[in-house]
Amino acid sequence: MSDDLAARLDVMESKDAIRELTAAYCFAVAEGRGADIIEMFTTDGVFKMRGREWRGTSALTDMYGTIGDAVTPKPYIQNHVIDVDGDNATGRCGVEIRLVHKGEAYTAAGHYFDSYRRLDGRWLFAERDFHTFHWVPLARGWAEQ
Repeated sequence: MSDDLAARLDVMESKDAIRELTAAYCFAVAEGRGADIIEMFTTDGVFKMRGREWRGTSALTDMYGTIGDAVTPKPYIQNHVIDVDGDNATGRCGVEIRLVHKGEAYTAAGHYFDSYRRLDGRWLFAERDFHTFHWVPLARGWAEQ
């Protein structure tokens, strides 16, 4: 196999693995499996959302360790664009989220701006930066956002 063909195949396989990583993340969030989510991040991984930041395994454990206790979001990913550069990659994908908080249905939507790193042949999140378009009670809707 030529070097060019091998490189192109690696990019295709990497993009597929990254898409599966984001899908596995959504299933783990929806099922409240915090420990599995933490394993999807590098040890120095970062999650950012709505002006807050959790950096490293300990902070991610604090953030994801209680998922499912009070709120279990149901995220749905779409429109995934990924750029691979060797063992590093960046990506952006749309997300819609349904959740119940204190007995009330909520809707949320936005984009994840991600950085990925391949370690020991496995793609992981180095950073997830969630930018929200809206996060509102479903009954109110997002028209006022």
